[in-house]
Amino acid sequence: MANLRRQKEALVNYFLAGCKTDGRMTVGLEVEHFITQADGTPVSFEQIQQVMQTLQQSGDVPVVMEGEYVGFYNDAYALSLEPACQLEISILPQPSVSRLMAVYEGFAARLHRALSKLGMRGYNLGYHPTRRASALPLIPKKRYEVMDRYFQKRGHHGMQMMRATASTQVSVDYFSEQDFVRKYRVACLIAPLLALLTDNAPVYEGEPNHTYSVRTSIWNDVDPDRCGIPPILMDEDFGFEKYADYILQKPLVVSRRGPRTEGVGRKSAFEVYPSSMGREEIEHVLSMFFFDVRLKSYIELRVADSMPAAYVAGYAELVKAVLSSPAAQDGILRHYAGVTVADIEAAKVGICCNGYKAQVYGRPVADEVAWLMAQAKSRVTTPDARRNLEPLAALAAQKKTIRETVTDYESL
Repeated sequence: MANLRRQKEALVNYFLAGCKTDGRMTVGLEVEHFITQADGTPVSFEQIQQVMQTLQQSGDVPVVMEGEYVGFYNDAYALSLEPACQLEISILPQPSVSRLMAVYEGFAARLHRALSKLGMRGYNLGYHPTRRASALPLIPKKRYEVMDRYFQKRGHHGMQMMRATASTQVSVDYFSEQDFVRKYRVACLIAPLLALLTDNAPVYEGEPNHTYSVRTSIWNDVDPDRCGIPPILMDEDFGFEKYADYILQKPLVVSRRGPRTEGVGRKSAFEVYPSSMGREEIEHVLSMFFFDVRLKSYIELRVADSMPAAYVAGYAELVKAVLSSPAAQDGILRHYAGVTVADIEAAKVGICCNGYKAQVYGRPVADEVAWLMAQAKSRVTTPDARRNLEPLAALAAQKKTIRETVTDYESL
């Protein structure tokens, strides 16, 4: 077990190094997009490479993995590919949501122009708009091939998750281990509400969808070792070491050493790596776990569907408002005192089944969404922030989801 102790120490030191010191929280953003040809036919790997090459500008740094061009990065964002050609922009952390959205909207405008010239379309949706998952091939990346085979034996929706889902992910800073624990628990407690607020999958497996939070249902049935809410969340000693210990002893599935990727099945990280891990190995291990809320050198909320820019802004503003306010966090922890991991998972299932008619933590979900929105509204202080919140707040007041109101699926 000496190796496990070394690995835990490496991860804990990585998490400690992620603690920001100035106390001013920044917010990061990732948005995934589906790209099709004008008639709805999914693009090929070669075609999505053409899209990225069209978008790449002077000064952008190309990324080549396993001999294939898979994106680029610059000093504002990185562009990359998810398993079945979903195009993802990852925007570097900014001090305000308005600055995040300025980067995103500038990119989206350029993407729309590029797609129009190439005879293609882009979509901000939680599920692929035109095809069943089985009709969407994976890009030629060994990591995805190995994961695809592994997940087929662990749950029933690994294929749908990898090939046909797209998300909006917001990340926030933490300033200490105690701050991490508080923010992480708060984020997990409100995750079912956030998934309902951002439900945006009007199509599922090529057919009109009338059920709630499809992505939540899919992720709940991929792999219990690495999805959902960590079972250690409410343990008294939950913190960096507990998180590290948990993921180091779960199956790693895929290992990475420099450019080399290989499948390792159910071997754990501390079994795979013979000595203390470097930064690259640590970041790979962390990336192989897909909890609703994930710890890296920041806290990443992963429950939201891909959605139009106005709702992305509102979602990011809501997350920032709540997780930048210790008073809001303490209020949420008091409001949901005694809630367990099982309660959170039950809330997710209830919302998937009943939407705004569900009960969460013993209360009507519509009331809880309204309460959460009130917490956010009371913490924003600028006109821009209030404007950003408004579209999502209006949906919450109507007890409607994005899926039920957006008719123009091509939202770029």
